Amino acid sequence: MELAGFLDPPFRIRSPYGVGLELDDPEEIIRGFIDTLVVQEQLWILVIESKRTSIPVPAALPQLLAYMLRRISIIPMKPIPANFIDDFPIDLGEEYQPLRRALKRRRGFGLLFVRCSPAQGERLIGKVRKDIPQKTVDVLSLDEPIDNLYEIIDKLPNKDKLDILFIKGLEKSLVDYIKPGIGGEGDYYKEDTVPRILGHLNLQRERFRDDFQICFVFLLPLYALKYFIRRAPDFFDWRSGVWEFPTSSDLIEQEASPSFNNIDAIMLAAPEEKQKAFWSQHYLKIVDVTTPKIFKFLAFFASILTLVNKIIIEILKVYKIIIKIIEILEFYNEFEYFNDWYSRGVNLSDLGRHEEALDSFDKVIEIKPDYHYAWYRRCNALYNLGRYQEVITSFDKFLEIKPDDYSAWNLRGIALSTLGRYEEAIASYDKAIEIKSDDHYAWYHRGIALFLLKRYEEAIASFDKALEFKPDNQDTWFRRGNALYHLGRYEEAIASYDKAIEIKHDNQDTWSHRGNALSHLGRYEEAIASYDKAIEIKSDDHYAWSLRGIALSNLGRYVEYRATRSH
Repeated sequence: MELAGFLDPPFRIRSPYGVGLELDDPEEIIRGFIDTLVVQEQLWILVIESKRTSIPVPAALPQLLAYMLRRISIIPMKPIPANFIDDFPIDLGEEYQPLRRALKRRRGFGLLFVRCSPAQGERLIGKVRKDIPQKTVDVLSLDEPIDNLYEIIDKLPNKDKLDILFIKGLEKSLVDYIKPGIGGEGDYYKEDTVPRILGHLNLQRERFRDDFQICFVFLLPLYALKYFIRRAPDFFDWRSGVWEFPTSSDLIEQEASPSFNNIDAIMLAAPEEKQKAFWSQHYLKIVDVTTPKIFKFLAFFASILTLVNKIIIEILKVYKIIIKIIEILEFYNEFEYFNDWYSRGVNLSDLGRHEEALDSFDKVIEIKPDYHYAWYRRCNALYNLGRYQEVITSFDKFLEIKPDDYSAWNLRGIALSTLGRYEEAIASYDKAIEIKSDDHYAWYHRGIALFLLKRYEEAIASFDKALEFKPDNQDTWFRRGNALYHLGRYEEAIASYDKAIEIKHDNQDTWSHRGNALSHLGRYEEAIASYDKAIEIKSDDHYAWSLRGIALSNLGRYVEYRATRSH
């Protein structure tokens, strides 16, 4: 080395980025690392690092020859993005025009789902702003995982002026629920959990529709769109359309580089695309065109050796991947079959064809017995058919799977009340309140059950709790007035009826009951005025006519009383 001049200053030493190396052993995968040290641009020192000595030095020879060909441009290693395959820009093409027309026609609330890469999403937003200038368009970028999308949108200062809101980055909230890589254990989507954001969207879809006059456009990669279909079916069912902008395999080949070192992520792509990206990973970009022809030949030869070496190493992996793909396809076919039955049941329910809907949900449960959405929908169909005992049985099954669903406990209580099983209904409402203490529906229905058991004081306390959380509920004020009336607290009952009338002035029952309370206080003129309001709303209300006659009789107005009796 001294004679060759390698020890003479100045010393110029550089180390290109290392390259990973893998070999398949019958029992395990042996991983190594190739490091290269270049001294004075002339002496090349190659080291193979491995905990096992099973990797022979010649295995790294093709890589060393490729390094020595010429000066090498190596892109620094960086983590592979979760949406590797979807992240290549592409022209929006003919898919854009139907989407543009849909956005232009849309008025008020809407849900649109667009499968695209981030680059396509940016281009799409720009074109929509340019092509539909009459619409107010904004973008909500989610940089971190979230649990509650409704609250974020509700806090937007310009939400009341928006026509279109693009939402991007929602897939970040799904990452923790995915078992990454086709080579991992288990299915790609976890079976045992629903991402919190998707559970929230399922439960809050009515609030999105009622509170926001906005057309929401979700920009998603393919895996996130599938996650919506599978784990947020109630929210996804309200979609106005799904648009897909697939990514070109040619662009994948152009964009692939040594910076992508996660084989599992690459294997999530379509077969042709992932093969091109995979092999592109193992080539070096050579930029010096002045290299002698002999080195060009060596470069070609080294590339062939690398390719052959990798084919031998990967052949068992490919076999394993094929087996996994077959399993996934079988699962996907079953899922498609199962999803078709579920969608059919939902559509039939919406049409009021509950018997047929019930058959569809039973088919879903036969395929996937722990699918709680199907059990919930089955309960609704049975309730609409008046089969209340079966409703309770079905809810019991649902609650075995999802015991913390307060709305299910509430609806179970309503079914029990319908059958006259008030004590059990109260216990069911108590479970709903235990899970969600501000659920005014549970407090309200609990008050009704207590009223029917003649436990009026407890009923009033329940109605008061319901009004604490929803003070503008006319029915709660009315039923509270009835409980006070049965306790002989007529003045308080009248005050409660007055609150109900203030919220909804055209309910004849409230006016009639108010008249009764006034009659008990001897205030017959006011009682007659209340009965008159009830009759004005519903002229054939015999109950109001009869009570009006009694009040006239109590005032000694017998002629009017006799006239009233003719009704």
